[in-house]
Amino acid sequence: MLGYYFGKFDVLRGKDLQELDEIIQKNKEKGNEHFALAVYDDQLCEALNIGTPLKSIEDRLKIVQELSGVDFAFSIPSKDSKIVVAKAKEAYEKFLGNKEKMNEEQEKPKKYKIGYVPGTYDLFHAGHLENLLEASANCEKLVVGVKSDSLVQEQKKINPTISASERIEILRHFRFVDNVYQFYTRDPHTAMSWIESKYGQPADAMFVGSDLRDDYKRIEDINVVYTNRDLKNMSTRSSSGYRKKLQILGFAADDPNNKYTGPRISVKRNDIEKDEIEGMGYLEV
Repeated sequence: MLGYYFGKFDVLRGKDLQELDEIIQKNKEKGNEHFALAVYDDQLCEALNIGTPLKSIEDRLKIVQELSGVDFAFSIPSKDSKIVVAKAKEAYEKFLGNKEKMNEEQEKPKKYKIGYVPGTYDLFHAGHLENLLEASANCEKLVVGVKSDSLVQEQKKINPTISASERIEILRHFRFVDNVYQFYTRDPHTAMSWIESKYGQPADAMFVGSDLRDDYKRIEDINVVYTNRDLKNMSTRSSSGYRKKLQILGFAADDPNNKYTGPRISVKRNDIEKDEIEGMGYLEV
């Protein structure tokens, strides 16, 4: 049996991911082998009167299918049960077809034992994901560094839309993340010391975007690996770009008294302890 859960899945929030943990655990308790997310496409979001998502359907799918406990995700243009079941079957067959290839990729030897990837990760988006996946593909363990609120304010003269504690919680929910570290200084040596205290050695490599070469060019005692950051993609998929969209909607991201609480990842549902969860579907496979 396959269990799947409906939602918009646009701006990730820590509380919503914790609720999703409960749903995934309840799905497994029922004896269901797999779990998927059914993501509303843009047209369905409009039809349901929940607004156009900040992120494209392609980016929303890429992000949520990397969450721990989620086997795959698929888009739905309607909540009509026949359409949803057809989409679920199609996505499930594709998942099974790719499963062997995915297992082979995971078993390939990695270049580094431990990798470290620092960043702000505000309004987590597909650009963040691609950077982290590239690092993860080269490392047995991945430690993600999350910039503190105070350091964001010091560097960018703005407050992050999502607080550091919540950004940490969000990153902990990705299957490829082994640990999360909050940093308060731009000096990466402090992070290396913390990693060494946890794993008995500093990270073998620190991964940063290619657009940040000037920031790290003077560091010679840390192996800095630059991941590809496409400038065209960055112009449409960036925290600052999404923040501007929110400001147009009337939310001042840099005003601490007007924090954006965002569209929730969850849909209206019954108490999680009840046998049936509203927004949940099942498919015999």
